[in-house]
Amino acid sequence: MDDAATPQPYIDPDSDHDDRPVCGICPSLRFPRDAFVIYDRPSWECPFDPADGRRYTADRTPACVHPHKIGLEPDRQAPPPKPLEAEPITGRSVTLRRSRWWRPSRAR
Repeated sequence: MDDAATPQPYIDPDSDHDDRPVCGICPSLRFPRDAFVIYDRPSWECPFDPADGRRYTADRTPACVHPHKIGLEPDRQAPPPKPLEAEPITGRSVTLRRSRWWRPSRAR
């Protein structure tokens, strides 16, 4: 098989020097630079896939979320975190329940 036809990964996974301490799941160890995207930080746009332990975009493009480790600028910006939805306010007052194991102290 011709090595020129095989795309080389951006970072050589067999390198024994620690110039760039990339994660073991980084797409830069498997793909050439044009085959993965780089986000500036983890995001819901590139969730972790527990099936294979890697991050992908919605169209299954491999994603790197640590641009400082591979020495490149991010080409995608992660959106700001989504605000948590506030619970609706009801007319009832909320009372705290005591634990069933609670015992008041008795002074003697």
